[in-house]
Amino acid sequence: MAPTTRFPQFYNKLFDYSLKKTVHITFFDILKSISMKDTNRLIVSSKYIHKDMPIKFANRIMDLNNLPFGLSKNHSVNKIREWYITSFLELTEHPEPNTFKECEEFKKTVARIFDRHAPTLMTMSKGLYELNKEKLISDIDAPKIQATLTRFYKNRTELRIIIEQHLALFEQLNPIGKHMINMNNKQMFGIVNLQCDLNQIIKHGIADVQYICNRNYLGIDLDDVVTVNLPKKVMLIPSIEHYLYYVFFELIKNSVQAVLNKRTKYATQHPYTPQIIISLHELNSNWILVHIKDNGVGINSQDLEKIWYYSFTTNTLAKDIIEEHDFSIRTPLSGFGYGLPISEIYMNFLNASSNNIKIDSTYGEGTDVFIYLRGGNP
Repeated sequence: MAPTTRFPQFYNKLFDYSLKKTVHITFFDILKSISMKDTNRLIVSSKYIHKDMPIKFANRIMDLNNLPFGLSKNHSVNKIREWYITSFLELTEHPEPNTFKECEEFKKTVARIFDRHAPTLMTMSKGLYELNKEKLISDIDAPKIQATLTRFYKNRTELRIIIEQHLALFEQLNPIGKHMINMNNKQMFGIVNLQCDLNQIIKHGIADVQYICNRNYLGIDLDDVVTVNLPKKVMLIPSIEHYLYYVFFELIKNSVQAVLNKRTKYATQHPYTPQIIISLHELNSNWILVHIKDNGVGINSQDLEKIWYYSFTTNTLAKDIIEEHDFSIRTPLSGFGYGLPISEIYMNFLNASSNNIKIDSTYGEGTDVFIYLRGGNP
């Protein structure tokens, strides 16, 4: 069939899928699936991806098409749209897997899709940053972009975690006994670490922020700046470690940028000692609080609401964006406004609740960030 005749059929198919109902999966749904037989779990997961993912992809394509003209026609956004269209076609043209052998074959398609979409976060960030830099986003467009991107990233996060979990479960499957095995001596269930060590994740985040500071010659030693107050009890929770790491990494990075900004602003006026304090508190059997307090430059009261906007930043010295996968540290210290809203989306998924990050700040004095983590089952 000629491309010109296939084009309207494709969009009719896309529109039809966008009207279908999707089944949302939560982090606790993933945990509950531990009780299933391993091969059965992978067959159920494969059938779910085959049926539900095209619906999710169709809706993400519609979201991209409905963005205000400047963003919907941006080169970076067009690239993402092409990825989604390609993935949509691959899924809808692949026969439904019904046996374990068919699921193993379908896994190749799923893995290809997962790799294709790896740079989506940074690529979209690049497109929005370019339009902001050229002052092509109006105040009228901003709320619509904010709402659309929040929906886009919320669904994209769910979709990506489901696929990543699916692929990890295959990797952990013992080919002989067809049962799950632990990875790296951790209590792993797919990508879920059932005994995630918050202390170690925080230390890892600090070390990687130090790496960025060193690479950008920022002249700061975090050993002298950051104090970590950890309880004697090791805090272990079921979580997806690299998503939780992203949250801590981004928020620690923000605090370091804040004290650097204040050091630059007040260095010639009066002595200033940068200070960041990170504390962990067990609130009860279900909730843990991580408190990050800095004495940096702070945030203007009129900007406190804006910090949740994609592309909003208090850093005016941002460099060009490097297109990398979601969890790369090969990015500048700050400046693209994605860290905070994406962190909130990740925390919402991991906690199966909303408003898990709260921020209080006084300009010139510093900022307090409160991150709430669900430590047990809801």
